[in-house]
Amino acid sequence: MSSAPEIWTVLRLLQWTTDYLKKQEIASPRLEAEILLAEAMKCSRVELYTRFDYEPTADERAVFKGHIQKRAQGMPVAYLVGHKEFYSLDFLVDPNVLIPRPETEFLILGLFDLVKEHYGGMAASVSILDVGTGSGILPVTAGFHLKNAEILAVDISAEALSTAQKNVEKYAKQLGNRVTLQQSDLFSTLPEGKTFDFILSNPPYVGRKEINAELEKNVYRYEPHTALFGGENGTELIERMLPEIPRRLNPNGWFLMELSPMIHDGIVDSMQKTPGLKYVKTLKDLDQQQRIVVGIKN
Repeated sequence: MSSAPEIWTVLRLLQWTTDYLKKQEIASPRLEAEILLAEAMKCSRVELYTRFDYEPTADERAVFKGHIQKRAQGMPVAYLVGHKEFYSLDFLVDPNVLIPRPETEFLILGLFDLVKEHYGGMAASVSILDVGTGSGILPVTAGFHLKNAEILAVDISAEALSTAQKNVEKYAKQLGNRVTLQQSDLFSTLPEGKTFDFILSNPPYVGRKEINAELEKNVYRYEPHTALFGGENGTELIERMLPEIPRRLNPNGWFLMELSPMIHDGIVDSMQKTPGLKYVKTLKDLDQQQRIVVGIKN
């Protein structure tokens, strides 16, 4: 007698896929299996737990299978599902922009702390420039929480700005017209004399010499190189940016920038040598890595 064909319920699909992704050395196999199945079924992850006995349709299984195959090849989950959470907000992402990382939330936290400490609180009317905005996570998150902030966000990539525009529009109710996007190579298209209370940046800071097997498979093949690599050592764009920072800050204005711990000491040294810019401190991320440098116009 032949055995009955296996019934592919939600629970069985999750179990099989978790084992499969584990063999592919995916770091969070169960979580990713849930995210991808929920996306295929157009439901939330929580709903999966109430539908363990449900048998996904052939179309749902086909979409799920395609996601799993691409994930096993290294394509990031965020690109497969088209969105990623950052600071409790949901952002649209695509291969034209870097995927938001949790480390960048420390830049937002640093910004909010400075606004509260030096500008009288989160209701303060402050002006902010974000250099290299990518998907727009920094201006959207800042504008969402700082209700009176006026924010300009620039990027050299028209494709990235298109994605950022979708995220600005997604939160239009909270942002109003306080976030402006502009194509620019660093400060090149900004009016002469235009200055800000804060300049934020999460620039390309990976050195090409840092490429290893992990980076090769999961990042290098899929994420935009112009947003990743800052030259051979990861400092090329930062060194171009620093001399202009003091000229673009209001008196006692602040500069916050994310970087790699590998280049931290060298960049701090460059900041200290930049006329008009004073290095203040470094914020560490959850792994206690030196991640966000903070400077002030002096």
